[in-house]
Amino acid sequence: NANVSPIDVTLEGRVNPEAPWESIGSGDLEFNNNFERNVRSTAVFIESTYESGDVNYTYAEVDFPSNNAVYSDYKVTFSATRKYEETRLQFAEVEIPGMLLPPPPTPPPSLLPSVSPSVPPTAYPTHPPTPSPTAAVADNAQAVNTILYPGSVESSGCSRTVRAGSAIAPTTEKFFCDHLDMPTQDGIWVDSLTFSPAHGKLSVAKDLRLYTHNNCANCDCVDYLLEGRVDASSAWEEIGSGDFPWRDQAICRNSRGITINSTFESGDSDLCYDSVGFPSHSTPYLVYKYTCRRTRKNHRYHQVGRIELAGYILE
Repeated sequence: NANVSPIDVTLEGRVNPEAPWESIGSGDLEFNNNFERNVRSTAVFIESTYESGDVNYTYAEVDFPSNNAVYSDYKVTFSATRKYEETRLQFAEVEIPGMLLPPPPTPPPSLLPSVSPSVPPTAYPTHPPTPSPTAAVADNAQAVNTILYPGSVESSGCSRTVRAGSAIAPTTEKFFCDHLDMPTQDGIWVDSLTFSPAHGKLSVAKDLRLYTHNNCANCDCVDYLLEGRVDASSAWEEIGSGDFPWRDQAICRNSRGITINSTFESGDSDLCYDSVGFPSHSTPYLVYKYTCRRTRKNHRYHQVGRIELAGYILE
């Protein structure tokens, strides 16, 4: 039954069970042989290699040529089957070809006792906190093109989500949210994405950028709310909200999967994006929530090529 075959996959990795999952990549599964079925038998052996799957059988693959991050655990997520109404998912085998790294060498034992510090301790922190967050940004911060990636992404308000990790990954491989059968707010579909950056440090947001996806201009978000909080038990605090400038404008589209080359100062000028700045904002947060309060013409789908939150990571 070809209808129960997966058609979309997301791969994530983490360095240990306590670390957050990080997006490696995602994509559509395009099967060779047009979904021709493989024989089900314990006598069938798959003879694949690092370079290629077994060409004698039907398979699909998604490549991650630019990935060089190292992980010990992996998670594969299938977000859709060929027929959306199917409640079953079936496949024969999952392969993740790659490179196994040798374990790191054991560090040599220290020749000196470590009972006393090499430098006498001081009575105050090396970097004492400043009374102003702006001063902390100026003194102890690293300016980055986005404070969200790498990190984990959780969506809410969607009956179906495809490639949540692509919302922050450094390409235009789009995030997709379906609002079908979801409750509305005054007749408007609303959904949110919560970001937990992997660096685990406080940061200050300065510029929110949205890159267009490849189709459906009415699926763009035109009204947003950006919030932050310092930990999971804290209340969300507003950073900014309102319309994107592209709300009533015709905006060009980005093809899927294009690598984004942006900086702290600017988005990628070779691609299509819109942005809103927060020049007076200086409050640091650990976790962020982006809410799309309306898509253009209140479309059922919400799609975006990438979300960047340029800002400062506090050291």
